[in-house]
Amino acid sequence: MNERTLVSFDWAMKSILRQKDNFDILEGFLTDLLGEKIEILDLLESESNKDNKYDKMNRVGLRARDSLGREIIIEVQHSKEPDYLERVYYGTCKSLIDNMQEGYRYKNIKKIISVNIIYWQMLEKSYLLKGEMQLKDLTGNKLEVQFKPDQNIFAEYYFIQLEWFEDNIKSLIDEWVYLFKHSKVKGDMRATNMDKVPAKLDKLKMTQEELRAYDEYQFNKTINEGVLQVKYDEGIEEGIEKGRSEIIEAMRKSGLSEDKIVEIIGLSSK
Repeated sequence: MNERTLVSFDWAMKSILRQKDNFDILEGFLTDLLGEKIEILDLLESESNKDNKYDKMNRVGLRARDSLGREIIIEVQHSKEPDYLERVYYGTCKSLIDNMQEGYRYKNIKKIISVNIIYWQMLEKSYLLKGEMQLKDLTGNKLEVQFKPDQNIFAEYYFIQLEWFEDNIKSLIDEWVYLFKHSKVKGDMRATNMDKVPAKLDKLKMTQEELRAYDEYQFNKTINEGVLQVKYDEGIEEGIEKGRSEIIEAMRKSGLSEDKIVEIIGLSSK
């Protein structure tokens, strides 16, 4: 089956997909992910939307509003981040608060959908996870609470973990996951608006200026991913050493001899 190599999806989100004429690609992806027809009205400004030369070139975010007034946050994260889940949660909370003004009525609150494309194994062994608000009956009754459409305003979270994806395309959303992982599309495209992707994300159709910017972006991203990984590894080593020192100090306070401490530490390191 033929494949076509395209620009990376994070670069597309940073540049190409911000143009209104290209909203159809995001709409196709979100339609297949959420299982409902999605129409994007506009993009919302945020710090992660701004093209800042001081950013880490590692996290790419995009905020959109759909035809139902919901806010959809799409984020691509390449390098490991220990507190990533906490930051995702903070991001939805902050977006909600930022949209509220003086005199704001709570009934005007709209759902926020957080979509996270992750290039490392963060959660359990699944490449497609969803988190949402659920109510459980704690009285012993088997009651399943269903929210009415106008009540379902609680945030939803989607995590696409590309390292868990084994390139076995079984559904429409799998075609998008394959694209995110490999920057390629299969010749047999059935996903919503996927047939428009090759023409709009074709690297060969980029101008020389766009190619230079793209190559610089990829180069900087590679460098920063390496730096972040080193910092991550150093943090782990520092934590281990700190814990080791605290254990030794605790053993000393307990009255153990230095020879016994050396013996115990030596055994634990084997």
